[in-house]
Amino acid sequence: MKKGNNEGSIRRRSNGTWEGRYSDGRDDKGRQIQRSVYGKTRKEVAEKLNAVLHNKQTGSYVTPSKFLLKEWLIQWIQNYASVSIRPSTYISYEGYVHNHIIPILGDIPIQQITPAVIQNFYNQKFENGRTDGKGGLSAKTIRNLHNMLHQAMEQACINGIIMNNPTHGTVIPRQEKKEMRVLSVDEQAKLLSVIHTHRLGFAILFDLATGLRIGELCALRWTDVNFNKGTIKISRTLQRIKKNLNELEEIDDDDEDVCSTTLIEGNVKTPKGYREIPVPQNVWTMLLEHKERQNQEYMSLGVPIIPNGFVFSMPFGTCVEPHTMRDALNYLLKIAEIEHANFHALRHTFATRAIENGVNVKALSDILGHATVQITMDLYCHSSLDLMRDSMNKIAGLF
Repeated sequence: MKKGNNEGSIRRRSNGTWEGRYSDGRDDKGRQIQRSVYGKTRKEVAEKLNAVLHNKQTGSYVTPSKFLLKEWLIQWIQNYASVSIRPSTYISYEGYVHNHIIPILGDIPIQQITPAVIQNFYNQKFENGRTDGKGGLSAKTIRNLHNMLHQAMEQACINGIIMNNPTHGTVIPRQEKKEMRVLSVDEQAKLLSVIHTHRLGFAILFDLATGLRIGELCALRWTDVNFNKGTIKISRTLQRIKKNLNELEEIDDDDEDVCSTTLIEGNVKTPKGYREIPVPQNVWTMLLEHKERQNQEYMSLGVPIIPNGFVFSMPFGTCVEPHTMRDALNYLLKIAEIEHANFHALRHTFATRAIENGVNVKALSDILGHATVQITMDLYCHSSLDLMRDSMNKIAGLF
């Protein structure tokens, strides 16, 4: 057994891993209490022991055997998650912890949380986990719960609170893949023929021509528009987040039960989401005309024109919320007699039309803000019936 400066005792175990031991006071009979932290390398164990020593010195140390899961999760959210995730995700994580995890697992010591305990929790929530008694949580929400728990438990391992992450080896429900709705060429033409009938019609056209996510469209400001280059910069998103007791995630297009919600303007999800994209030339002309109409509307209402105002706004300059943008699309689809499509279908349609017209897939991936070209191909490139028919006709002469 070896000792390092302020490290406690460190030894290599027979299975090749490392153990660090430290004194944690005395028991009722006056005997010294020894506790252990574990790691794959000596350096890892030394860092964990130093973390324990630091916590003891600062008064933030909690005896591992008495550390309840709820205490750790609250500490993890406040000290770790809060500095690394988006505000909307932070709200969701708080909801998962307080509304789902703590009522069932919160009072269990963290060292007694095993993969079997976690698996039973997932199964219970999937089968009948909604707090309103209306069945189980969705597979998507279970996956989000799992991702959050995995991160929290991984940090607990790093801090030497537990030896192994109990989320490893658990199985989460398979999420059914939804059919992607893409407007046909005829449907797209019908939609474009009626956009003039709604105040937000140009916003719908603009989204169909750029493939923006609805939150990116609603958050777009005039300071994001480069009038010299004919481009727009995507850096923010506008979301209304649920704060009810069940799903606690971004409101879906078809979700009417918004319960208690909060509107958040935050950064885009990933580094690749930060992007500058060119606007098609004919749509750029329309954008300039839209700006002129907006300025005239503001002046008629006595609303000041500000440089960083929203590109698509309500009459008095406030943002257009995602649900309002969805309502506009639903209205236009109805009068055009087009089968219902959610707002994300515009993004799917943009990508599909781009592929059909020979747009470079790498360029398309950058426009959409995807991390890889494969994501673009897998998620947003759909072969329409017309495209498949044209493809088959091209090889008809071979037989």
